[in-house]
Amino acid sequence: MTATVSKLDGSTSAASGSGTDFGGGVSLAYNAATGAYTVRDANGLTQSFAPSDITGSNAAITAYNKTSGSVSDDLVLFNPGASNSRMALSYVSYGAWQRVTDNGATLDVTEQFFVYGIRQAANQPSTGSGSYTTIVDGLWANPNGVYSLAGTSSFTADFGAKTVATTIDLAGTNVVTNAPLAFGRFDGTGTIAALGGGFSGTFAQVGAAGDGNVYTGGFKGAFFGPAGQEVGYTFSLTAPGAAATGAVVGKAQ
Repeated sequence: MTATVSKLDGSTSAASGSGTDFGGGVSLAYNAATGAYTVRDANGLTQSFAPSDITGSNAAITAYNKTSGSVSDDLVLFNPGASNSRMALSYVSYGAWQRVTDNGATLDVTEQFFVYGIRQAANQPSTGSGSYTTIVDGLWANPNGVYSLAGTSSFTADFGAKTVATTIDLAGTNVVTNAPLAFGRFDGTGTIAALGGGFSGTFAQVGAAGDGNVYTGGFKGAFFGPAGQEVGYTFSLTAPGAAATGAVVGKAQ
């Protein structure tokens, strides 16, 4: 998602969004010797974050910042493991990479969510079904401003039919004014690839979004863990002059 944000009042212009095939967007590499993470996007843009770039950490997330001149990069990673009280994940996690360029009166903002982890084994389930407990995170921009997204989500899979179904019901909080604004509910349906455990689908908006826009978009992700015990996907939703992006991760019930 990209947007231009006014430093005067936080209003935005030129908000737009897009998604990439799973595995074709942001990649995350870890250097065990230095403890550094390197992110690379689909256009070849890269940034590395060392332990010295950590700006905050708790049981749920670790945040990094790297600033050079007018460009500031932030990386937030959701911490896997049993100590994460929000959700303890073993095979999948997600992150968000934000780049902000200060133009003086405005900020150019690019936000990219991604999921990563240990992919499902080659012998993916071909029968039965599964339900997953999930959490959702995201960012939304419309002419009124930029909003952090939270809310509820669900995910089910029919491995025999090779289909998935998901719902996200999101609420936004303006990052400048803290004003709340409902983003709305979206129901998604998609298909599982014949091999590899990847899936993709589209969303249908249910009811009205809080800003009156009609959003369209989709999601792309995969199953993680030897038997697909966990799941993760990213989503992108757009309307004229507005866009949202985010991630959903979860584990089998």
